[in-house]
Amino acid sequence: MSHPKELAEAFEIARKLHKKHGKSYYFAARFFPSDIRLATYALYGFFRVPDEIVDNSPLESAEDMLAVRRKLDEWQRNWERAYQTGEAEDPVLRVAAYVFHTYRIPFEYSISFLEAMQTDLVKTRYTNYHELEQYMYGSAAVVGLMMTHVIGFSEAKSLQYAQKLGYAMQLTNFLRDIDEDYTQRDRIYMPQDELTRFGLSANDIAERRFSPQFRDFVNFQSERAHALYEEASHGIPLLAATGQRPVRIASALYRAILTKIASQDNNIFAGRARTRLDEKIFILAGVMKGTHV
Repeated sequence: MSHPKELAEAFEIARKLHKKHGKSYYFAARFFPSDIRLATYALYGFFRVPDEIVDNSPLESAEDMLAVRRKLDEWQRNWERAYQTGEAEDPVLRVAAYVFHTYRIPFEYSISFLEAMQTDLVKTRYTNYHELEQYMYGSAAVVGLMMTHVIGFSEAKSLQYAQKLGYAMQLTNFLRDIDEDYTQRDRIYMPQDELTRFGLSANDIAERRFSPQFRDFVNFQSERAHALYEEASHGIPLLAATGQRPVRIASALYRAILTKIASQDNNIFAGRARTRLDEKIFILAGVMKGTHV
C-alpha cells in the first residue's frame, strides 16, 4: 500500500518525532514494511504531542493547569476536525487522520488515549492495580489495539493480546521511571495498596529510600510485567506475517529493561535502566534466531 505523496513531508515530521523520543520502539519499527512503518510513525506522533503537552508543561499553579487543559482541548478539537475532514494545519494530525481511515482504526481508541492524558493532569496516585489498569487502557493498551489494526490480524482475540502487551510495556515504563515520575511530576503510578503490602509508602519514593522491602516490591511488579509479556506473546502469531517480527523485537527490547532493572538489584534509584545499541543488536539477533520470545 503506497501513501499519498502530498503527505510525505508530514510523515517525515512524525518520523523525526519518533526517532527523537521513542528509541526502542523506533528501532523495532524499522523492520516493518514501509507502509506499516510510516503508519507507525504517524500514530507515534499522535501519541507524543499531547504527551509532551502534559509532561513538559509547568503545572505549579491553577493557571498552569488551565493553560495545559486548554492546549489538550484544542488538540482534541483539531483532531476531531481532522478525522472528520482529513484536513488539519498540524501535519501530525493530517497523517494520523489518514492512517485511522486507511486502516479502519476505531475512533474511540483515540478518545480513550486523550482521556488518559487529561487524567494525568488531575490524578497522581492509584489506589490499586485495577484502577491503574483502567488508566493504562487509555495510555497504552489502545496503542497496541491501533497497531493491531495497522498490521492486520486473523482473529478477534488478537486485540486482547495487544492490550496485554500495552499493559506490559507501560508497567515496564512505570517501573523504570518511578524516581523521575515523582521528582519531576509528583506522580506515583505504583498501586498504593501494594506499596502498603510490602511495608512501603510514598515517602520511600520521595526520599529515594532503597531497602529489601523496596527490592521485593520492584521484583513483584517485574514478575507481573513478565507474565504480561508472556501472555501477549501468544497473540503475535495471530498478526499478519509481515508484522510479527517487529512486534517480537519491540516486546523483547522493552522486556530487556526489566532485565536491566534486575541487574541493578532492582534499585530503580541507581540510574535509569536503558539498553545500549550493542544490547539492542544482541536482542535483535536473538529474535532473528528465534531465541527470544
